[in-house]
Amino acid sequence: MGRIADEDVARVRDATDLISLVSETVVLKKKGRLFWGNCPFHGEKTPSFKIDPTTQLWHCFGCGRGGDAFGFVMEAEHLEFPDAVRRLAERAHIDIVEVGGTGIPAGRKERLIAACTEAAAFFHKLLTSGTGTGPTQAREYLAGRGFGIDVAKRWKLGYAPQGRDTLVRHLLGAGFTRDELVDANLALADGPALKDRFFNRIMFPIDDLHGRTIAFGGRVVGAGEPKYLNSQETPIFQKSGTLYALDRSRNEIVSHGTAVVVEGYTDVIALHEAGVPIAVATLGTALTERHVKLLGRFGTRVVYLFDGDEAGRRAALRAAEFLDWSITPEAGSSRVDLDVAIIPGGKDPADLVASEGADAVRTVIEEAQPLLRFAIDRRLESHDLSRPEGRAAALAEAAAVLAPVRGSLLEQDYVMYIAGRLGTDYTTVERAVPQQRRQRGPEAPQAAPAPAPVRLASAEEKAERELVRLAALAPAVRAEARELLSEGAVGGERARRLLEVICGAGDAVGDELYAIVAEADREAATVLTGWLVDATGADSIEYAFREVAVRVKEFALGRLITQKKGELQALDPATDAESYDRLFGEIAELQRQRAGIRAPRSAATDVEAE
Repeated sequence: MGRIADEDVARVRDATDLISLVSETVVLKKKGRLFWGNCPFHGEKTPSFKIDPTTQLWHCFGCGRGGDAFGFVMEAEHLEFPDAVRRLAERAHIDIVEVGGTGIPAGRKERLIAACTEAAAFFHKLLTSGTGTGPTQAREYLAGRGFGIDVAKRWKLGYAPQGRDTLVRHLLGAGFTRDELVDANLALADGPALKDRFFNRIMFPIDDLHGRTIAFGGRVVGAGEPKYLNSQETPIFQKSGTLYALDRSRNEIVSHGTAVVVEGYTDVIALHEAGVPIAVATLGTALTERHVKLLGRFGTRVVYLFDGDEAGRRAALRAAEFLDWSITPEAGSSRVDLDVAIIPGGKDPADLVASEGADAVRTVIEEAQPLLRFAIDRRLESHDLSRPEGRAAALAEAAAVLAPVRGSLLEQDYVMYIAGRLGTDYTTVERAVPQQRRQRGPEAPQAAPAPAPVRLASAEEKAERELVRLAALAPAVRAEARELLSEGAVGGERARRLLEVICGAGDAVGDELYAIVAEADREAATVLTGWLVDATGADSIEYAFREVAVRVKEFALGRLITQKKGELQALDPATDAESYDRLFGEIAELQRQRAGIRAPRSAATDVEAE
């Protein structure tokens, strides 16, 4: 996918009325200048979801989510920002131009999707009503797997005929061009002629998140190689970012909180038809980090369900490559639990559900163990732990698994677990954990550093947060806020970063300010919506800002005094007399400045008391 031009993003934003958009799914009532409703993103009986029609921003004061029209669609349909723009562009009937990426205009991509959709209909008609040996054998194979015509219709299954250019002739007759058929990977160039990409295969249409056909998987009928053939990557299809049946299962995954990943199309269909509608499949590739992040948008738990044969076990071990900081408790709202389950008896998911029913599959899913634990156990089991050499090798391999979560609570728990299995101490295992995860390639990300423990905000943090809030509401105080930044008075990194963006936004307010902040930091922009939607009159903001600024300066001086006192304690007044006296004087001057800041505030308080 390419980048959507800023002008098109603005056009889509201007064409979308937030009240109208939200009203499609939420009952809204006007109270004063705001519209209120029950938040669609968490269960509540008392409305805490507000929309400001002037700024076209929304915020829920119950769950803390907020944003503009794009943010609402992102939350409601679990989309990334570019997809949310595309979704609202379709709603507003706006053609957008995407630059970069594949260089394919949006209109051309729609043509490729239309070609795939027409091909799916052609294949489906041949399967369900075609005569001759090919369609008959395809129907017999599906029936043998328990998939009758009704199942074939629900899943749009089809049959690609044995003729080498049957689909090509049909699509050319339907108005598609030679280049469109090649670009969609429905046809291959054979000299001056074209030939079908798929023939004599049962066809499984692969749909995007909106249910539009973008590619195919084909299983050969009878003997032949390769047994399964997938579409190659195209401008509308990337294997590493697509999962079979995710368009069908995403709402169920949201509801259950769990996604189940299997390896075959028929496994997915069998599980869905049996009442396990949370299954998806990779498309001829191993699970990728993009897949994991994609599933993380819909659920908080991903279960890899592998066949019980040796190949399935090897695949389960390879899945451990995708362990990263997102599985730790410290990851917060972005946490995704990665579990693994091996089907007993060497069966695949379709075999298990056919022989033992859906409850047996659910039991396997429920009993899935954490992928981290599974990977550690397999590495420990691969060595002879009765020998010192075996324990040493096992320690190195098991400890390496913990590198992606180093510094987390998970690391602490599993260090103790490994120590217990190997009969050694915690420190020995902890020292064996590599400092950083191994890279899988030149662009593989490093493990995230351990964040600070969760704690209540200090008085200083609250003061800085209020300073940022007031600067967001009143452009008139931003020059003073910029001075505080240049003096280093704002100590909190997040408050400093957000204040820098706000101060650099000129006189922007409301939705204009939100758009600027969202481009720099979307999480910070969510906080901003709460301030903007619930903003009161700005009459006293400048006075309030100066009061808060004094508090921030006071805290900044306190930090500096503490720092210099630490330096003073490290000096010997006898041998470092000159440095000692200089630091002592600096501390005294800082304390005088802080007292000077406090004095006017105390005097003002005394006057008010009188």
